[in-house]
Amino acid sequence: MPRRKPTTLPPSKKAAPAPKAPQPPVKSKRQRKLVFGLALVGFLVGVAWGAWEVLGPNSLRDARAALDQRDFHAADEILTKYLSKNPDSPQALFLAARTARRAGEFARAKEHLGTYLRKNPANEAYELESSLLAVQSGNLTNADRLFESFVGRPDAPETPFVMEAYLEGKLKVLAPNHTATIDTERDDPAVVTRLHKAADTWLAQRPGRADQVQGLTWRGRVYAYARDQAQSVTALREALALDPDHFDARLYLALGISQVQPQECVRHLEILREKKPDDRRLRYLVATGQRTLGNFTESRKLLDQMLADDPNSLSALVELGLLNLDESKLANAEPMLRKALKLAPNIPETNSAMSRCEALLGHPAEAAQYRKRFEEITAERNRPRTPPAPKP
Repeated sequence: MPRRKPTTLPPSKKAAPAPKAPQPPVKSKRQRKLVFGLALVGFLVGVAWGAWEVLGPNSLRDARAALDQRDFHAADEILTKYLSKNPDSPQALFLAARTARRAGEFARAKEHLGTYLRKNPANEAYELESSLLAVQSGNLTNADRLFESFVGRPDAPETPFVMEAYLEGKLKVLAPNHTATIDTERDDPAVVTRLHKAADTWLAQRPGRADQVQGLTWRGRVYAYARDQAQSVTALREALALDPDHFDARLYLALGISQVQPQECVRHLEILREKKPDDRRLRYLVATGQRTLGNFTESRKLLDQMLADDPNSLSALVELGLLNLDESKLANAEPMLRKALKLAPNIPETNSAMSRCEALLGHPAEAAQYRKRFEEITAERNRPRTPPAPKP
């Protein structure tokens, strides 16, 4: 049988090769640079946005930063501007209330809290801030309860602000002036312990310079109330060393050393007067200090200015009367002191001055009468005001 020749398919009939996987188009060098550039731009935009979030304008953050510096005025301006555009912001309303309260503007703090409550339900933060407002403004009904609730939790974020309100409120009531001190026979000594603990807690939790200075100033005032003048002066000097521009630290230091270091006292008061030349209280204190130092001309000049501004200035009338007594000008002293006594018969200064005047005039019975009245008023002034008992 003849062998068959193998058949050969025509070229067009050959089997097609297996299809290859699709390959991405080869990018040119220019295209690669473009892609890289776009990616870099995207990265930089992301970084810039993050930086803007951290470093860009943020009113609430800026207000908190101002509060950390105890710059209540700056914080209030920031929040007022923010609330003009965002009047319903609960965070801003709450922070504005706290700012006003810490600045001692209690009516504005109450107004902000009222606005907050009209737009938001009452919550724990609102209740606490309302309690702090009451305490700091001088209503001590719940002061000790608040103190005890937070003093054992020093790391709680609200604890320093509770200590602040406690110190401000207690000192407002217990030591309304620098001469008010604890009555060791009548007053509870535990109040001094609590005040010291509040100041210590504040200082431990608020390391910023402004807060440290304020804490040391409170500590100085607490020591003064507790009749530890040496420790008070030490704390106030420490505060002033940290911040020579702190008004209260310098003022309380000046008042604390007025009897033992009158020359330094006057120097401190003069520094304060340079900052507040129109402050009538400072003008009076400098005049008093100058009289104590025997600088009668300087003292009289300041007191005459006070009377020119206000002919019924009680402080100027009493101090000028005393100055006239120092210079043996009894005829000039008596009418001034009688006018002062008529204007304010129930304050210790007028009765003390009138007692001295009567003694120099040779009227011992009248002098004793005014001296007794002076002692009664002084005792009453230094008696801490007892807050009303809570209603059942």
